[in-house]
Amino acid sequence: MRDKLSESANILARILITGDIHLSSRNYGAHQNYPKETLHYFRLTTDMAKELGATHYIGLGDFTYGRFHSLEYREEVEEILQEQYEITNGNRWEIKGNHDEASYGRTEYEYYKGREMIKGSEYIKIGNVNINMVDYGKYNETNVVLGGEDEINVILTHGYFVFNNTQMPAYGDPIYLDNFEEWCGVDYIICGHIHQEHIFDGYISNSEGKSRPCVVHYLPCLSRPAYLGELTPEVGRVVLLTIYDNGTMKYDMIDVPLLPIEQSFNLALKEKKKKHSEYVHVDVSDVVKQLASHQRTIGNPEDIIMAKVDIPEKYRIKAVDLLKNATK
Repeated sequence: MRDKLSESANILARILITGDIHLSSRNYGAHQNYPKETLHYFRLTTDMAKELGATHYIGLGDFTYGRFHSLEYREEVEEILQEQYEITNGNRWEIKGNHDEASYGRTEYEYYKGREMIKGSEYIKIGNVNINMVDYGKYNETNVVLGGEDEINVILTHGYFVFNNTQMPAYGDPIYLDNFEEWCGVDYIICGHIHQEHIFDGYISNSEGKSRPCVVHYLPCLSRPAYLGELTPEVGRVVLLTIYDNGTMKYDMIDVPLLPIEQSFNLALKEKKKKHSEYVHVDVSDVVKQLASHQRTIGNPEDIIMAKVDIPEKYRIKAVDLLKNATK
């Protein structure tokens, strides 16, 4: 790790980074009350930003699941966004995730960006730390700024990245970092998209023989869209980057207490569905409905669909399109 703990330097910035927010005014999956939970965690991270003295707040994408359908819910979201804006003096960014664009029209992400309550992805430099924000699917077309050995380079993004030897579940079709030359020189990739926390490292090399170690850290979705049985996490996590004026940066991983599983999920309903699952009629619409409700699904639904290479691509594309429209 390249961050160094400083005892005497002055703090230039304290950047709070959170995983997918996935706000929704409708219930989702097997949750007792998903809208209430999402607001709980949105307020919780806002309180953390205030308590930690955060100067910047950056979300890693997938701001919502579809459009809001309740004015009361929208009012609460806007109150929280306003508080985040005031805490950070407007230094509030959100990466654009795959759920933040849709064929049916303007998304909530685009709406609030248009109202200047959140900022879209951009490059910022604080001290000798280069922070690049890269939207979902824009990895090759986004010009990232990476300094030399005396600078710290960070990419905040939304997607699925691995090294050739990374041991990860099948979350979809990954981008392999080993020879991803455009990002050779990055020290940290902090990423949203797959909802579960993972952290690993490797080396990114280029054709000139340059190679530099890189840590990849996936932050979890605190609202836990999927019930995963015994694998359902009971603690979440966010990251706080503290940047000092002597060229050092501290990387803190902060635990976030999650609501008890029995309080979050309708376990009786899950058990009932399990007992009545002997007969399963499989077609594209069934797949979409199951993925839209995240029934025991790990990772991002669209990637899971596209990873099913045994199904013709045209049907996978249609299933993804139906899923997006199902959540609008």
